[in-house]
Amino acid sequence: MSNVGEARESGDSRGADRAVIARDVFDIIPENAGPRRATPRGSAIYSVRAPGSQKFLAKEHSVGIVLAPMRKLRASLGSDRITEFDAPVGCLVINPAGVDSSLAWSATRENAVVSITPEALSELAAHEFDLADPELKPPAFGTVDLWALSIAQRITAELIGNAPANELYLDSLLTVFGIHLLRTYTNRSKQAVSPRGGLSSVGARRVREYLNENFVRKILVAELASVAGVSPNHFITRFATTFGMPPHRYLINLRLDFAEKLLVDGELAIAEVAYLAGFSDQSHLAATMKKYRGRTPTKTGRASAKN
Repeated sequence: MSNVGEARESGDSRGADRAVIARDVFDIIPENAGPRRATPRGSAIYSVRAPGSQKFLAKEHSVGIVLAPMRKLRASLGSDRITEFDAPVGCLVINPAGVDSSLAWSATRENAVVSITPEALSELAAHEFDLADPELKPPAFGTVDLWALSIAQRITAELIGNAPANELYLDSLLTVFGIHLLRTYTNRSKQAVSPRGGLSSVGARRVREYLNENFVRKILVAELASVAGVSPNHFITRFATTFGMPPHRYLINLRLDFAEKLLVDGELAIAEVAYLAGFSDQSHLAATMKKYRGRTPTKTGRASAKN
């Protein structure tokens, strides 16, 4: 146990073989690795650690999300053999409570760690699935989850900000993160695909709401697939089956609908409307509107003025 204390004091776990006993995540990750905060549902840590290795067995469900790319990580989970893999930004490693794991890294490692107690995850599962004992199914090492990355970045920003981290805000983010885990990495996530080949009603609702909230920025297919809980390789086909058009066209329609509303209001210049609606510039808006709506922004504004 003495080597554990030494690693915590130095912040460098090089050569430290941590005792494999179930402990809180706060006790496993050295305090000087980075800021952390406990919440009613679990905890959040922003961690920057020197090269080293670690054995990990926690009483909570824990997830590490990579914030800076890493090469040649070596990891194992449960009784699985050690796997070497590259970890790009957004890569996540899920460690269910009570399952031992090991990890070794040869360069400085930057990541966010989110832990959720089994009791909290069961409570969320009861609301989400009417299921009290969810079983997490960790994805293959190297899996990138952009939706999880988005939440982890918000958690990190709160932890490293100038003001003290807001516990209520962090707990809300942990709640969202926990629901994402349930929807994406449990047996129930398999129900996210409709037997007709499209998205399930729940998956379609999630994607529709996500697009309605984020349509003005660039959205990746992998991001939407993660929200729906399906494979990125099949998402476009299933989306088109459900909505009658590919995601790109659906996104364009949302942007054009919003742009037309602003043009009809007549309070903003066309260049401002283009920016607010997610187009690169006024010319981009004009070309897109002409192609898909058969009119220009100027004519749209004039038509509303006549009425």
